[in-house]
Amino acid sequence: MVIRVLPPAVAAGIAAGEVIERPASVVKELVENALDAGASAVDVEVRQGGLASIRVSDDGCGIAADELGLAFERHATSKLRSLDDLAAVTSLGFRGEALASIAAAAHVRLLTRVAGAGSAAFVELEGGVVLTQGTEAGAPGTSVTVEALFSTIPARLKFIRSASAETARIRSVLDHMAMAYPHVRFGLRSETRTLLQTSGNGVLRDVMAAVYGTEVAGSLIEVTGSARGVYPVHGMVGPAERSRPNRTGMSLFVNGRWVSNRTLSVAVEQAYTGLLMEGRYPIAAVLVDIPPAEVDANVHPNKREVRLVRDGDAFTSVQRAVREALLADSPVAEARGLLAPPPAIAAPLPTVAFALPPVIERAPLPEPAAATAVAQAPLQGSGGPLRILGQISNTYVVAEGADGMYLIDQHAAHEAVLYYRLLRQWEEGQPEVQPMLEPLPVELTPEQVEALPGAQPTLERYGVTLEPFGDATWLVRSVPLMARSISAAKLVAEVLDAHRGGGGAETHLAVAASIACHSAVRAGQPLGAQEMEALSSALLAEDIPQHCPHGRPTMLRVTTSALEREFGRS
Repeated sequence: MVIRVLPPAVAAGIAAGEVIERPASVVKELVENALDAGASAVDVEVRQGGLASIRVSDDGCGIAADELGLAFERHATSKLRSLDDLAAVTSLGFRGEALASIAAAAHVRLLTRVAGAGSAAFVELEGGVVLTQGTEAGAPGTSVTVEALFSTIPARLKFIRSASAETARIRSVLDHMAMAYPHVRFGLRSETRTLLQTSGNGVLRDVMAAVYGTEVAGSLIEVTGSARGVYPVHGMVGPAERSRPNRTGMSLFVNGRWVSNRTLSVAVEQAYTGLLMEGRYPIAAVLVDIPPAEVDANVHPNKREVRLVRDGDAFTSVQRAVREALLADSPVAEARGLLAPPPAIAAPLPTVAFALPPVIERAPLPEPAAATAVAQAPLQGSGGPLRILGQISNTYVVAEGADGMYLIDQHAAHEAVLYYRLLRQWEEGQPEVQPMLEPLPVELTPEQVEALPGAQPTLERYGVTLEPFGDATWLVRSVPLMARSISAAKLVAEVLDAHRGGGGAETHLAVAASIACHSAVRAGQPLGAQEMEALSSALLAEDIPQHCPHGRPTMLRVTTSALEREFGRS
């Protein structure tokens, strides 16, 4: 086989196929160029899913007439000058490949006018070759029209779906651009229909309303960052009842760039621990600002994937910010239908049967107690402190509040208390440790031994210290104080298996949930009055959401008005 240099047209077609996967890729690249040009308004029009035509118009700074031909040269860009610039990219585009790749795959016409110019300049290209250029009337800004996409590389058409599916992909691109830039007015039209129109007023909730509808947008919770986070985070996230069976509602942004990043995705999901059932995912638009020098956006041709230098800090910043927003909005569940109607029996005095609630709905959070009184105060209901009355089936703590009756699931409540106490200890790096009177030998599999170096920081931050004792045997010297009654060998194995499965900054959350679950009081376990008071006090003192790490409510409320209604007093 003879080695040959590819003809320019073939090389351009290959490069175009890497950057331009489908019509939505064209829209993304052109809109990014518009935003880099400082546009305050971007309008997109498409026909036949973008295959027939795509037009992207903006009111940005425009391109000088004498640079038009150069703009379509491969690796020609105004956004990058040296490798040092590449190490701290602040623009959405930087490679100088977008216009060249688009022109290699379609018929392109670009019309542009810079501020102060007497007329607009245009250029037309086919298959990357300039056909004509000149001047004509035009508004300030740039308009790019792309027609007959992939006519020069028809093999790409085999991977294109229906026009409606491609239009939906384009809509998704515009939706995410609008979330990242709420101060820019975006419009999208397909044939004669307007699919998206935002105001550009800078209000993210208004963008979310345009994307998801006013009802969903009205229920979203604002994320304003965390004082404990390394990086600034903001955005909006949905309550648990707005969850979805897939991740399509999760949108992540780094420095205004819509990205795909496992660390950030898992951070958002872990923030919902205890609030969402397994297999459910939230609606979320989370934006994080990271110094450009700590972000590598040059890892994929379409720039969707990014690498983060300090992914652990990014994970913690996002997880904390979202978690704190959710905790502030976390409700006490209200039980409706708890009181079943009297059974129809022929008895002088009918009895009332009790059943578990078939419906749970949200009720307002109680006002937080003063910080100085938290440690000694009983649990707060929405109408004041609760008075502990006793237990039902040695499982549910019964309490009275000014606004009704409260039922506390003792296992779920204790589990939640322990879980968030563990997370606080993790963050502070000060675990409560129980030294072993006698070291406990633990036999590890070869796979677990291999995972041990990466898992040891997690183990040590939870108070588990190990030392080697032979090839596959290790000695457990200490365990978390609250986990002193559970199997240390099982705990170590769980951590190691989690790291074998990929590990990452989020692994410790699953470990905390496991420790808390095994350490909490069990259902069916009798509690004394002081133990019930201590549990209720801790439930408030930990400032936790009203759900355990597995999603079950810790407490239900039956309002006084519901009781009065059932007894015919209202």
